[in-house]
Amino acid sequence: LAMIAGISINPDICFFELNLEKRPQSNGLHRPNADWMVQSYVYQARPFFDAGLDGTGVVAAVSDTGLDVNNCYFWDKSNEVGKSHRKIISYNVFNGDDSDYQGGHGSHVCGLLAGKKASDGVTVDDDGQGDGIAPGAKIAFVDTTVGKDGYNYPSDTELLNAGREGVDDADKARIHSASWGVRGQNIYTAQAATFDDYMFQNDDYLMVMAAGNGGRYGQMDSIFAPSTSKNSVTVGAIHSAEDDLTDDMAGPEYVADFSGKGTTGDGRISPDIIAPGKFLLSAGAQPDQEGECDPIDGSIPEVGYNTQIDGLKYDAGTSMATPVVSGTAALVIQYFQDGFYPAGERRPGASISPSNALVKAVLMNGAQTDGIKGVDNLSFGIAEVRPYDANLGFGRINLLTSLYIKGKSFVQAEIWDRQTIKDGEKKTYSVTVDESNGCSYEKFSTTLVWFEGSSPTHCSKCLLNDLDLHVTKNGNEDLKYYPNGRSFKDSVNTVERVVFSTAVADGDVYTIHISADNLSTATQDFALVATGCFGGVASEYAGMSYDDFGASSDGEGGANIATTIALSVVGALLLLQYQWLAP
Repeated sequence: LAMIAGISINPDICFFELNLEKRPQSNGLHRPNADWMVQSYVYQARPFFDAGLDGTGVVAAVSDTGLDVNNCYFWDKSNEVGKSHRKIISYNVFNGDDSDYQGGHGSHVCGLLAGKKASDGVTVDDDGQGDGIAPGAKIAFVDTTVGKDGYNYPSDTELLNAGREGVDDADKARIHSASWGVRGQNIYTAQAATFDDYMFQNDDYLMVMAAGNGGRYGQMDSIFAPSTSKNSVTVGAIHSAEDDLTDDMAGPEYVADFSGKGTTGDGRISPDIIAPGKFLLSAGAQPDQEGECDPIDGSIPEVGYNTQIDGLKYDAGTSMATPVVSGTAALVIQYFQDGFYPAGERRPGASISPSNALVKAVLMNGAQTDGIKGVDNLSFGIAEVRPYDANLGFGRINLLTSLYIKGKSFVQAEIWDRQTIKDGEKKTYSVTVDESNGCSYEKFSTTLVWFEGSSPTHCSKCLLNDLDLHVTKNGNEDLKYYPNGRSFKDSVNTVERVVFSTAVADGDVYTIHISADNLSTATQDFALVATGCFGGVASEYAGMSYDDFGASSDGEGGANIATTIALSVVGALLLLQYQWLAP
């Protein structure tokens, strides 16, 4: 890239041509793609794993068809399911059974969230081809199905309390990942209301829910309840990358054809965010076997829907994107619990227990829409997208633009958690852009999130407490920047974001204004996040993006990039071709 930059100023250069060619990874094994896509979107760069952030110390509840506890991505030969088990802290049967079916949905979902290969059931391996997003996290499982299709969900109270009742605070489930919903119900239901009340009353608990797969052929208003709740994070699906792609997929810059589309019935932005969901490799249940794992020869299933070899399976859906976001949320929670804020490195005594609103704000504030080219409707062509629309919501999650890891992240973050505002009150918060230590990120972003109680079912306007965000710059109070791509205040959503994508300069002062108008309660709590250059050091990944360069590798293999350079030589055209492995 430096060579290209240097010779591009030569007047004899006519054009550059960049060709990306996929190749097997250097050790011959598949490596997960979803993890680097959400951590950095720089090919095979996993800066949060490098910093020791893998979900350790976080428990996530998962409700699904069943869990094959003897698949090698969960198997613990030495311990029964429970506190000492390496992966499954509880298995709550309720009205289900105590296993998954062959190739089961639940095992695949759990593997994507927190799976970690241990081929002998004792020692954790470092080459799991289906390792999860948060391989250090543990799971509190809720079985919702008898057999394959006998859906028999527990009560909402049982579902919500799974992994939380009768356990120490440190072992409580902080996340609930739900890859299910009710097709055709794009309304605010009684179950959505129950979930909202629980998250409002328990600010350490975040539900992450699938948008549903009803978005094919441009079907709008296809978000499945209870993902229509106000406080949960609703997840759409984007393509994965590299060897997770099939020949008929347009590429990782495209939303999956099936991904559920907004808005909700009362007009709220949905999905909230998007994440890789087509196609992903994870645990494949074989309930009649013990220790089923990656094939010994290193092979993987053919990329496609519900394809399986031994203990590995490919699949696609917002069901897959949801545990990807849940696992990412586990990394965010660990980041704060382990004292990484604000220094960007682990500091004793700096531990914070983040609220659910803060975790949601971090994910949505750092989500990116740049580089997303459309919805890949396969033979029906590409549909256009834009920020905050019914396809993208707030964009594709990216931790490199969300939280500060020293020397790695593009941004630094400022947070204000569990803030309280009264009806009619106004609050302001200020941040100053500081590039003096090498940070060079060109954007400033701030996001306000609040969780509120339930609304009446079937509500046409579900918002109860209207908080409003606007931003002013360098003391100019006459020019107000409003959230969510609007030129006026937002009176519909419980998430509001303002992004400055250009003209962000060293020394700029941004003032964040929060106001409360006509609250239904005396006060409202909220979380606020701002990201940009706030005195941090330069990122080693500055200027690197998978969208821009096809691949930027950490040495684990990837793509061959062939660049053709054309020079005019005495009226003729001389073609020189350079080929190298992406750095």
